[in-house]
Amino acid sequence: MPRRPNGRRKPRTPVNVVYRSIRAAGGPTALARTLGVSLATLARWRAAGQLESARYVLEWVELLHPSDEAAALTLARRLAGLAPRRR
Repeated sequence: MPRRPNGRRKPRTPVNVVYRSIRAAGGPTALARTLGVSLATLARWRAAGQLESARYVLEWVELLHPSDEAAALTLARRLAGLAPRRR
């Protein structure tokens, strides 16, 4: 018989592009303050692995890659849940 979950161990959210870019932007609190969203919204985006709003995608990318257009486009596509662009 399989063990029953006892509530002490929550399933871990997999590391994805949203998680990594939160860390690159200075952490969840700093990013939430900069974007003007709540920590709960960031947690929801991280669990989904993508952002729901194009506005926040563009603001986030501008924060991380202000001068590198190729890197910005790649990150924007990944944050939006799209596959990286083929060359």
